[in-house]
Amino acid sequence: MDWETVMQYVEQYGYFAVALGTLADQSGLQAFVVAGGVLAGVRENVALWGVVLAGAAGSFTSDAVMYGIGRWRANWLERIVRSEKGRMRLNVLRDGMRRYAFWLLAFGRFLPWIGRFVPAAAGLRKVPALLVLGYSLAGALLSGAFYAMLGFYAAESVRALEEYSLFVWLGALIISFPVAGWLLKRFDRIVTLRLQEQAALATAPPNGDQPLSKP
Repeated sequence: MDWETVMQYVEQYGYFAVALGTLADQSGLQAFVVAGGVLAGVRENVALWGVVLAGAAGSFTSDAVMYGIGRWRANWLERIVRSEKGRMRLNVLRDGMRRYAFWLLAFGRFLPWIGRFVPAAAGLRKVPALLVLGYSLAGALLSGAFYAMLGFYAAESVRALEEYSLFVWLGALIISFPVAGWLLKRFDRIVTLRLQEQAALATAPPNGDQPLSKP
């Protein structure tokens, strides 16, 4: 959706448009929150704190829905993944989600496209709901405040970029591909190393046993 259309929706529907627009696409650049911040800078009936809360509400709701979908299909995923490598991928995903839960859930939303599915991954690996929702709420408030203030304090700069909005979106999309590729390669590298470690442990002699020497 181009910047002019986003601004029209926000001007017409206010906080509701900010919340619903962010719910629809809350990862990467949250254009509806930025537009709300711009509007708060020129209209007395639009408050900056209202834009922050509306954006946070949309972002948090999106996370909760994605987490619920992931949690709903968690057992199904474990049943259909049968291969050794597939199960190790699930284990690595579970460990990563639990170890870096705060960083992934709070700041993953700033990654274009990828960040939207982080809560779903948390649901698939059964990260506790209270942990997910707490970290997601912190991230939602942070992103809402950041993007709303960006629009509020840099309104003129944002308006100057209106004619380049398409290029901004395309640039974000292009950047997201190598980032996603790097993350997937790193993920598979960890999976391979764990499989190698598992194979080494399986072939190692029991503790205390020594290989027999030839007479």
